Amino acid sequence: MSIHHGRRPAAILLGIAIGVLPAATAASAADTAQQTAAAAHDEFRIVALGDSISLGYEPGVTRAADIYGYADRLYVNALLGGRARLDNYGALGLQSAGLTKLLEGATTGTKLTADELQDYSAYAADAKAQADSVAARAPEIRDSLADADLVTLSIGGNDFAALVRGLTGEANGDALSAFEAAFDDKLNIYAEQLQANLRTLHTLAPQARIEVADQYSPVSKIAGDTMYKALNAAIDKLSARLDDIQTKLAAEGVQVDVAHVGSVFRGQEVLYSHFSPLFGIIDIHPTQAGYEQIARAFAAPIWPAYTEIAPSDKAANPAPAVYIKGKLLATANKPQLKSNTTFLALSDVAAATGAELKWDNKTKTAVFKQNGREVKLTIGAKTILVNGVARTLNVPAYLQKVGKENKTYVPLAAITEGLDYQVAYQAKLHTAFINS
Repeated sequence: MSIHHGRRPAAILLGIAIGVLPAATAASAADTAQQTAAAAHDEFRIVALGDSISLGYEPGVTRAADIYGYADRLYVNALLGGRARLDNYGALGLQSAGLTKLLEGATTGTKLTADELQDYSAYAADAKAQADSVAARAPEIRDSLADADLVTLSIGGNDFAALVRGLTGEANGDALSAFEAAFDDKLNIYAEQLQANLRTLHTLAPQARIEVADQYSPVSKIAGDTMYKALNAAIDKLSARLDDIQTKLAAEGVQVDVAHVGSVFRGQEVLYSHFSPLFGIIDIHPTQAGYEQIARAFAAPIWPAYTEIAPSDKAANPAPAVYIKGKLLATANKPQLKSNTTFLALSDVAAATGAELKWDNKTKTAVFKQNGREVKLTIGAKTILVNGVARTLNVPAYLQKVGKENKTYVPLAAITEGLDYQVAYQAKLHTAFINS
């Protein structure tokens, strides 16, 4: 099961740690502001709650831009279909009781601290700091849930962590019997807390599809058949209990989907988790391959065809790959990157967006029109006019030699934002998603 050893992996965490993941997990502040401004548009809103699995943590991660967990993958799949938003409130080390407190804070609109959620004394300082940042945003969680279309939850691994550590330390007959008895007691408590938390989520997010993941074991057969069978028997028992909870809540009018990740990880533990005691690695978090499988499990009820986007090669292509209205931009006019700004050929922007384009060769000025909006810019000018209002450009439009022709290259985000598009950049993929 996804047991989160809070004392260990958190210490190397974060530059992610404090307050950088309230909205689109790997997005810039400007991107977040754009998403807020896009609230008047239809957009698919995802809220990820729970522990470090929802956060997307991996050992060795030190920057928010390097996080690409299951929630980020769901966000990308949503962006392929239109505007989307991700609010990620995953907290390192969070247990079921801590989630209850967090949802109570969300219900009352009360800012909290990590210590008000649960006992964080055994966790590293940066893990507690990250949890503090999530707890303080409890009022935001309430607002996010109220508008959510999809709520995903990963919780429980930390509830069972001590039991599993004890079993992996000594897997003899007495230890197995003690584990099974203690696990059953802990499972009953976990199930009761989970039901209550799911009911609260339904109240806070009445329009959302709610999905909860079961647990996986990171321990492969190399640890021994006895331990392997015991852990997976526990996983099966927990998964069956979640199915029972799903049925019970459905009778109450609370619809919940269970994402069965435990069965997906079984037999693939070495590939899907970082856990490898033979090499001194006891971190149990998913690898990128593991997070992809979790994303697929969450996505199955929503998207018939889940799409995994390959990262763009930043070394070969400094400018990011660009998806406009869900389609990858394919052009002979290679995108350019100047001062961290992506430029595309004028005609490519018009073709991809479908905007009307007029070009004044005398003044070297382009005018884009779409849905009652107008964007006007001139080669070399440091401002752009959006519906007649000037906005400053970091880098102006310019002429670029492409083969034997001179092409006018324009700042992509400035044009599309001016036309009221959402521009979302996924740093891990080095890819921009642009939607009307």
